[in-house]
Amino acid sequence: MTMIDSPSTGEKAPLPERILSVLAYPKQSGPLSTIVALAVSHAVVGLLPSLIAWLGAYLVWAAFFKYAFEVLRWSANGREIAPEISFTVGDSIGGFAVLLLLLVEVLISLVGSWYGVGAALGVGLVVVFALPAMMIVLALEEGALRALNPVVWIQIATRIGYEYLLPVGFFCAALITQSAVAMAIGSVLPGMLTTLLVFCVVNYLMIANFHLIGAVIHEHADELGYTGHLELQEEVGRLDPARQSIDIARSIAAGGDVEGAAALLREELIAHPDALAMHDEYRHWLTETGDGVQLAAHGKAYVPILLRGDHLRRAVDVARESTTADPKFALDEADDVSRLAKAAANAGDTQLALAQLGGFHKRFRGHPDIARNYLLAAKLLAERMNKEMPARALLHQIKLAAPDDPVIPEVDAYLAFLDKLAATPAQAAAPPP
Repeated sequence: MTMIDSPSTGEKAPLPERILSVLAYPKQSGPLSTIVALAVSHAVVGLLPSLIAWLGAYLVWAAFFKYAFEVLRWSANGREIAPEISFTVGDSIGGFAVLLLLLVEVLISLVGSWYGVGAALGVGLVVVFALPAMMIVLALEEGALRALNPVVWIQIATRIGYEYLLPVGFFCAALITQSAVAMAIGSVLPGMLTTLLVFCVVNYLMIANFHLIGAVIHEHADELGYTGHLELQEEVGRLDPARQSIDIARSIAAGGDVEGAAALLREELIAHPDALAMHDEYRHWLTETGDGVQLAAHGKAYVPILLRGDHLRRAVDVARESTTADPKFALDEADDVSRLAKAAANAGDTQLALAQLGGFHKRFRGHPDIARNYLLAAKLLAERMNKEMPARALLHQIKLAAPDDPVIPEVDAYLAFLDKLAATPAQAAAPPP
């Protein structure tokens, strides 16, 4: 049962009931305490000198978004209980979300000053439409650059369908509500108390909206290709060694020794290499310590385990994190490289797929996947990066290097497709499978 489904039949409840359920979500202890604590922080920060107040506000908002993204993840994984704290989302994502919103505000202000109120309103409407997609990418993939890609916004909205408009509409209603509250109490209550109450309302509605976005993702997981975060799937049994190790590591980290928590899990993984929850917990604490070297090294061992278990989306996520930590990140086995590249391409991560395929023929000479992998690379270059000439060159190299390979008919078919597309640019043609 999802958070916004009918408990008896599994069918969607009427819209008013669903919205009431969403509005009730932040009343739980975790979000409610976070909402009040951060509202108090905003009120206190507002009393500080301007430069310090600006930095303080940034830190408070970053902390808020980190928790809000945790809410989104839990909701996307079908959890009805809200998190008490954020433990799966990296600190940098909360900070990036704040910078993203600041950038949007600056953009709208500049457009308004240059082209007038109408143009600014148009940009604002585009931003409102794009925000749920941006938040989805940041929360589920931690992909800062992908969150800025309009193509990704349209893909997500199209795959979700009309229900994508639910969080968009909720966000608009929340903006109107919080503005009305601010106007109603601003002239009646003292400034600090007004700030406290307004931010309570703002935080409450935003947490509800993040929950709604997560619930919509949960309903449309198949269309989005989202298989869930392993660390948020069914809890490991209390007597399981992995569960005990995770609990001990969290206790160590809570005492301030994050490196000690990571070290404990690193040792435990030697004895329990297939404990996926422990792997994810280990990566979380490595991220907290900022140890990119160990993060990439662990990814090199962890990705093949995920591939063997058909956890393809998580394998792509881990490979992306590892590549960010070490641009030279590469797997050791040819079959793993081939499967990861295909999974990355299917997930829309073109850069990761191409990075994995680069130099494949040199690393794995004579491997039967060489021609097929480079056909995939050529398709990615032509279709997603608009680099038709390099794609053609790669296709011709395949024909020269492996003229008898079984994939050659597909290479010829794709070359013919590119020729047809070049000859008739106004006609939309579908690429060969």
